[in-house]
Amino acid sequence: VGYDGSRHFDAHAYRTEDYEGVKDFARGCMRTYLMLKEKAAEFNSDPEIQSILAEINAVDPALSPLFGRYSRNKANSLKEISFNRSEISGKGLKYEKLDQLTINLLLGMK
Repeated sequence: VGYDGSRHFDAHAYRTEDYEGVKDFARGCMRTYLMLKEKAAEFNSDPEIQSILAEINAVDPALSPLFGRYSRNKANSLKEISFNRSEISGKGLKYEKLDQLTINLLLGMK
């Protein structure tokens, strides 16, 4: 999904395979890749999944100037901020729901 480079699989057939077995392995790798590529496209276009990801990855505009490369000034500014830890820890991030939606998508249940 969005990658036009060469396909490389960091895997190998069992050492007990003959030439035909190695070719079977290579065909299987490509077939699996194509299935996962299709699932990645579904994941990227699923509105419920993307909504959860947008919420999880939302950036507080007040903190965005502190992102990027490290600097002593940014570190000192961050130290001066008083965070409400109870509020932060009390907010669920919906990872369990995202996990289930992802499994449903991968297993064809959605």
